[in-house]
Order: sequence, then C-alpha cells, then structure tokens
Amino acid sequence: MRKMALIFYLLVLWTLPLNAQENVAKDFSFYWRQAQKSYHAKDYPAYFENMKGVVQFRPDNPNMKYNFAGAHALVGKPEAALSLLAQLADMGLIYDPAADADFNSLKESEEFKDILQKFTQNQTPVGQSAIAFKLPEKDLITESVAFDPQTATYFVSSVHKRKIVSLNAKGESKDFATRQAGLWSVLGMKVDAPRGILWACSAVVPEMQGFQKEEEGYAGVFKFEAKTGRLIKSYILSNQPQAHVFGDLAISGNGDVYISDSVAPVLYRITREKDELELFLTSELFRSLQGVTFSTDEKYLFVADYSVGLLVVDVAARQVKKIAAPANVAFTTVDGMYFYKNSLIAIQNGINPQRVVRFFLNQSFDRIERAEVIAANQPLFNEPTLGLLLQDTFYFIANSQWGSFTKDKMIFPLEKLQEPVILKTRLE
Repeated sequence: MRKMALIFYLLVLWTLPLNAQENVAKDFSFYWRQAQKSYHAKDYPAYFENMKGVVQFRPDNPNMKYNFAGAHALVGKPEAALSLLAQLADMGLIYDPAADADFNSLKESEEFKDILQKFTQNQTPVGQSAIAFKLPEKDLITESVAFDPQTATYFVSSVHKRKIVSLNAKGESKDFATRQAGLWSVLGMKVDAPRGILWACSAVVPEMQGFQKEEEGYAGVFKFEAKTGRLIKSYILSNQPQAHVFGDLAISGNGDVYISDSVAPVLYRITREKDELELFLTSELFRSLQGVTFSTDEKYLFVADYSVGLLVVDVAARQVKKIAAPANVAFTTVDGMYFYKNSLIAIQNGINPQRVVRFFLNQSFDRIERAEVIAANQPLFNEPTLGLLLQDTFYFIANSQWGSFTKDKMIFPLEKLQEPVILKTRLE
C-alpha cells in the first residue's frame, strides 16, 4: 500500500503510528527522523516540536495526526490532543488510544471515553458486497483484475507467481501469461477493448518467485493480445540510475497508456503513434504514485499518491494540482482509483479499516465535497488492492494477502492462505 508489500513499506512506513514501527524509511524527512530520535529518548518537548514540522509536510495523513495527537498529550496539551483524535474518529477510522501509553494523561477524560466509543462504532461492517468469483490457487498474491468485454474474460494478476490468470464465461481458469513472457510480479492491468489488448504493469519485488536482489527496481509494461495471450511488446526500465515500480495504468480513448511509477516517482506514457515508453510528467507533489484514472472527457487524469493524497493533472497543460478535502475526510493511502459519475471510487488499504470509499468531487475537480464509505470491515478483506468498473458495478480484489510472507519474504504455507476472492458491489 498501499498494500503492504515491501515496495510500499519503503515508501510509507513512516505513516504508521510510532508504536507500530521498528525502522525508518531511508528517504524519510528530516523532521520525522528527528521526531523518532526524540521520542525514543523520551525528550517529549523536542518530539512535539519535530512533529509540528512533520505535519506541515503531510497535513492530511491520518496516522501522522494520530502521532501528533500523542505528542500533544505527552507535553500537556489535552484539548488539542482530543481534537485531533476526534477528527480521526469522524473520518470513520479505527485507532486504539486506550492501549497507547502516549495518551495516559487523557484516559480519565469523559471526552476521551466518548472518542473511544466512536472508534468502536467505526468497527461496524459497511456495505453489501457479493462474491463475483474465486480462484483456486491460494498462493497467487493477487493485485488487480481486468475484463475483456469482447470475450467475456476476466484477468487477475499474480504478484508471487509472476503470471496473469484468465477466467472465462464458464468459470474456467487458466494461465494467460507467465514468467516465460518476461513477467516479474504483475501489478495493475487494464484492457483496451477496441484494440483487443491487455496492458499489464510488472516489477521486481522480493515477494515474487525467483527474486534476485540485483534485479530489484526493474519494471516494465507488457502488451498482450487479449484473445490469445500473445506478447506483442514489452517496455522495460532497468534499476539504473534509479529504481522503478510500475503500479497502475490508465488507457485513453485513442489507445494511449499512462503509467504510474511509485518509486521514481513519475508518470510515463506510451502513445500509439510512437509506441515507446516516455516520461510524461514529474512534479514536486509526487511521492508515491498509485492508481490513475481519466475523467469522462479525458481532459484530466486523476492520480492517487499514497502519502500525499489525491492529485488532478490537466493532461494538455501537464499541470498538477492537489485536490482539497474537508477536515473529516481521509483521502491518503489510496491504491486503486476509478472515475465514476463525477466522483472517484477509491480503495484505501493503508488505514484502519481498509475500505472502498467514494469521493464526490466539485465541478472543477479540485475539491472533494464529501465522502461515502462503500465497503469496510468486511470479513473477506485482507488488504484489498485494485479493481475495475463495469457499468454501475465495481469489482475489486478483496484479499490480496500481501502480508502473507515471513520477514525473509518466504510465503506462508498453503494452509495459512486463502483462496483469492474478487468481490463486486453495486454503485448508486
């Protein structure tokens, strides 16, 4: 998360509550490094001052707000600490400050008890998702699902087994493409139905079979004939001079493909005219790019940044703007994202609860007016990741199982794994 694969751990580990962390990402900001040092030294005034610097750079991240609330409590600022905790509860999130020693000074407060009750209420299941289909291979570690309307075929990507599985209208599954095509871990995919093409993002990550450390940071986009599985072309970037992870892509009406690189982090493009991978856009706002999706008229490209929030790109002008949101809306840690009737359907898997949420936009696409949780706290959820829209129905990976690895990146035994499940939910 973004999905808690190593590549996302490296990018967003610092967004977790302090008491859940053991290491700091190497590229972490000065303020956060100083905050950690002072926290572990029990120098709480210094911790508070450094957290003030941290939230200036990531003001919308819920986990930072939680840490900042703890910093307030530790330096005797109970009103501000309670206000921040109340904001998190209003976002529909779940935290357990009662079990966190940082908040010991607040635990007799009636307001604190009321906030705890709201966090408990946020554990209630939301939504009525149904199982669209399952796959029998428990150790796939799935990431995305795509659909070809020409053949009524679903495609599911595998992170661990380095392949794409297809499922036909009869419910029969088979390998569509494997590592023999050059695939590494397969991430985001989409079908260009008018041209009969399946586009797939792939990257070298430690969770895949046959991982070689020296290859980590290689990434590619693979272009397959959707009907046959024939590889048409691959577009590859090495890990020099920098690492890459192609996580997701969007396809325009004319067949141009836009790809998010979460590590670089930049946007790439493959146009039908040039048919080559080219840099499309860089921005100081980019930190950890994930889902990408077009507006209906394709004038705008929406980009989910796991750390920063949601961004909108004016495609013609190549200008990026951060989308604003009300204080009670959590809009970071978005993985998959899809434009639907002037709103964004988003999968958030770096917060608790993991959920599918709908962000309703204003007419100029630069502000979220309100948010509506579509699915949360569902029993089949085990790190949902990416999905697809088919008319008014949203299909999505319910249990990617990215966390089913040991510290040495050895996958759990089959008896500890689940059958991959794709859920579907009707949108209003």
